[in-house]
Order: sequence, then structure tokens, then C-alpha cells
Amino acid sequence: MGYRTVGLIILGSVLLLGTGIALEMFVPRTSVKIVTTPAAPHVDVNTVKHSYINPTVTSNLGKHFIINFLPLKNQLTEIQKKYLQKTYVYFAYLNNGSWVGLNERDLFVAASTVKVPLAMTLFKAVEDGKLKLTDSYSLDELDLDERFGDLYKVGADKQFSVEELVKIMLEQSDNTAMNAVLTIFKKIGVDDPFAEVYAAMGWQASNIDLIPDIGSAPTYQEIHLKALTNMFLALYNATYLNLDHSEQILTYLSNTPFNDKIVADIPDGITVSHKIGVATNKETFSDCSIIYAPNRNYVLCLGSNGGDEKRAAQFMAEVSKAVYQYVINN
Repeated sequence: MGYRTVGLIILGSVLLLGTGIALEMFVPRTSVKIVTTPAAPHVDVNTVKHSYINPTVTSNLGKHFIINFLPLKNQLTEIQKKYLQKTYVYFAYLNNGSWVGLNERDLFVAASTVKVPLAMTLFKAVEDGKLKLTDSYSLDELDLDERFGDLYKVGADKQFSVEELVKIMLEQSDNTAMNAVLTIFKKIGVDDPFAEVYAAMGWQASNIDLIPDIGSAPTYQEIHLKALTNMFLALYNATYLNLDHSEQILTYLSNTPFNDKIVADIPDGITVSHKIGVATNKETFSDCSIIYAPNRNYVLCLGSNGGDEKRAAQFMAEVSKAVYQYVINN
């Protein structure tokens, strides 16, 4: 290619560019919407180690996942053999869902454990606008019950807010407060405050053990540890009530004074939200809990049938200590 040819090409390019500029000056502009895709966050694989790996692995959270609970189950089975009464155990590790159960689906007397689903129903009624925690209620003579708790001592006509009653019912396991809550439900047209929450927990109220006579109302006198555990899981995961109300119930349950069973050998400073059940006339005792061990929360529900409360408490304390040590040390 000669110099003349190259010169012509260069000249043509300049002329075209100039023409383009000139034309652009006289052609009306149209509005064009330019859509840009946000750039993905930049990860410098040269400076961040294992940047392509799941961060829940690289941040070492995996050290709080425990998979093998067979040694714990064997240990709990040996503890169970030491006690003559029938005993029940259900443990669920909340980090990854592993669990251990011994007689966990066998029925026993529910006793005061029914106060947990009752409280859940009450807060559900609040969320549905049927009730307010600030509503006041005057104790009725029929509410007074001296079998468990001291609220009966204030006598009839004493006024409390709904929130105060549910707090006393859960923290003190008070029967008078429970009776008042049941009366409140009747006043707002709820004859069976247990049905909905029990159904949500997978507990069938049509169970023959709950309805002695065909057509009669369920008594809810018996339960098993799996159903109790489901209630605590529903609170822990806020799947039945909202976050605030789930938190409120678990807070109340963390302030109970009953520390001779599951709580007995748990180290000081470890929060335990739990509910006891005491049916002395049936020789049946239970305790269901969430133990907030550091980074290793778990549910532990225990029961005992046959023998006195002291023996039941010994069993529960021994199991609870074994479970806590296993969870912390593995």
C-alpha cells in the first residue's frame, strides 16, 4: 500500500468523524433509558482465604454442631435403670435438630404443664384483637385455689390486669391465676382455649385418652414429652406467636423459683426457661425446659411416674447434669 492510499484512508476517517459530529449537532436527541446491572460484591480471592466456601463453615460455627448423641443416649439409659419409677426423657439439640428420646411418647398426667399452652392461647387472643393485656379482671370466689400458689390469699374481688395474671400463672405456677385466665376466656366466648394451640403442636384432642366419653369435652389431663417439646420449640422459634409475645412467655418461665429438678445442677448464670408439672396424688412429676447454654441451646423435657417428688427430682437433676456436661464438652 502506497503513501497516497494511506493518506486517503486517514483523510476519509477524519472526514467521516467530522461529518458524524456535524450531523449529531443537527439530529434531535431522543431519551434513552439505560439500565445497568449492579455489580456483584467483589471478593478478592487473593486476600480472603477460602472465599468460595460457605461462611458458616469458615467462621468456625461448625464447632457448635454436635451430630453424635448416641453416647449420651446410652448414658441416659443407664441413669434410667437406677430408678424404679417409670421415667421419660426427651432432649433436642437446637443447633442442628439432633434428639434423644426415652418413653417420650408415653402419656402421663399433664398437671401444671397445661399453663404453657394456656398462656400461648391468651397471647394469641391478644394478637387477634380479642383481648388486651391491659384489660382488668376481678378475682371471682370460684377462681380461688389453694392447691398451688398463693394468689388465693388475696381473696375475691381483687383486681389484676390480664398481663399480671398470666405472669403469676407462669412464674409461680399459680392455680388461682390459671382459673382466672380460664374465666376470662369464657367471658370472651372461648370455651376451649386449648384446642387450637394443641392442634398446632400436633396434639390430637380426639385422642381416646383425652376424651373418656364420646361427645364430652377434652380434659387435657394427659400429655407426652414430645407434645410439650413442640410447645417450647414453637416459642423458641416464634412460629405460633409473634417475637415479642414468644419472648415474653419464655422470660416469665425463666423467672420461676422451682430449681430442684432440671435446674438443680445447671451452673449459675445459665438461663433456663422451664415449666414444672406436679400431680402428687398421681405420683407424677415433670419439668420441660430450654437451657440457654453458651452457643449451644437445647430443649430438655423430663417426667417421672411412681414414687415421691424427691425421687423424681433426683432423677431429673442427674439427667440434666449429664446432658449439660455432654453438650458443653463435645
